[in-house]
This record gives sequence, C-alpha cells and structure tokens, in this order.
Amino acid sequence: MIESPPRNGTTPDAASIENELGRVLSSHTFRRANRMRELLNFAVKGTLEGNALTESGTARAVFGRGEDFDAGINPEVRVQYGRLRRKLAEYYSTEGKDALIKIELPTRRYEPVFVANKFEDGEITPLAPGLHLHSIAVLPLTNLTQDQAHDAFCYGLTEEIITGLASEPKVNVVASNSAFQFKDKSVDVRMAGEELGVEMILEGSVRMEEDQVRVAVRLARVNDGIAIWSNSLNATMDGALSTQQAVAGQIIESLPLDLSA
Repeated sequence: MIESPPRNGTTPDAASIENELGRVLSSHTFRRANRMRELLNFAVKGTLEGNALTESGTARAVFGRGEDFDAGINPEVRVQYGRLRRKLAEYYSTEGKDALIKIELPTRRYEPVFVANKFEDGEITPLAPGLHLHSIAVLPLTNLTQDQAHDAFCYGLTEEIITGLASEPKVNVVASNSAFQFKDKSVDVRMAGEELGVEMILEGSVRMEEDQVRVAVRLARVNDGIAIWSNSLNATMDGALSTQQAVAGQIIESLPLDLSA
C-alpha cells in the first residue's frame, strides 16, 4: 500500500509514527545497534502513550538497573541518549533522507518529537531546512590568573558566547546551567559531549593582566575528541560587559560553522 504523506503543517498521527519507527528499527543503520533500538522503541512508544520519561525509569526499563539507580551519580541514560541522537542523525542523512516523518530527540529532553515533512508539487522539502545543523556545548572558560576576582569575567564571557550562539537558528547550544557542571574539572570532551548530547565542545581559557585580556578557545569533535579549530584573541578592557560582548562576538564570527540563513 502506498503511504499518503501528512498534509503540510499537520502533526503526524500515531499510526504514521509507528510505521516510521518500524522503518528506523529495521534499517541498516540500527540493525546491529541493539541498545539504541531498545531505547528508541521505549522512548517513542512511551511518548505516544503519554508516559513521563525519566532517567530512573529508563534505566530500569531499558538498561536493567535496580531501584537504587541514582541519575545524579550515574550518567548512563544521558550518555546513551546522546548516542541515540547521533544515530538518528546518521539515519536521516542517509537511508532516511526521504522519510515522510522524522523522529527527533531535542537536546536535554527524553521525549522524542515527530516532524512531518512538507510537500510542494509532490517533492519533499524539509520542514525547517538547515535548522539546528550544529549542536554545541560551551564549557566554562578557565581563569588562568591567580586572582579569583577574575572568575566573574570568565563566567560572563562564557554566558555571552552561549547567548550569542543561542540566537543562531542553525545552532542548538546547551544551557549554561547544564554546561557549568564541568567548571574547574579536568574534562574529557568525549565524555562531556556524550553526557550533554552534543556533537561539539567549545572550551578555552582567559588570562588577564592589568587592562589586557587574552582568550584562547578550541572547538573539538565529541566522537573522537579531536580539536578541529582553535583561536586566540587579545582585547583591551573597556568595561567588563562591553569587552565580554566584543570578544564573544569575535569568537562566534570566527567559528568554522555554516551560520548563513
């Protein structure tokens, strides 16, 4: 039977979503990813049934954890959701590129969303072409001076970068209250990225001396931990806020991302 596409602007019905779930689970991309298949099946069916998806409930139902599972200590569910997001992105960029419906997992959420593609003259066009092309977490910039009074400047600069990236329609950026859990910690970008469910990590440091500020930043891929870009900027302090805004703007403009509309 030929499946009719959802009408433009409509929300896919449950039957169409379950059909798409079956296609994803039986795809070559997911064929050997048994854990990812179980997690996706649990998340989609739980959402369709109106169940509240929690880390502890997912850990018990999918990963066989006991009642003593502590999501605050064990990041297993967050890590696996990050892997599932990337696996879905892989599927929809290859086998599922012409799918009538897309199953998406927004960052920092456990309930999937279901997107119906638009149709114009019989041709499939993305519902929101190019949106959320990049997913990034900005880790707290490290204060390299001995003066703790400069911590506030580093915090403010990190917030300015996050705010600037969040205004870009092609970027999903993790909120600061999530990224700041890594403050003052030695971080493996692969583990941090897995936990935060992003593809890239932006990290760096700030050195301040009198009225001079030097900022060094690096952008790393989460899948292999390799830094794909780095930059150093020098600025003269002209008020903390104005300097933070100026430096953050320079960093965002120089990132090797396609931010064009």
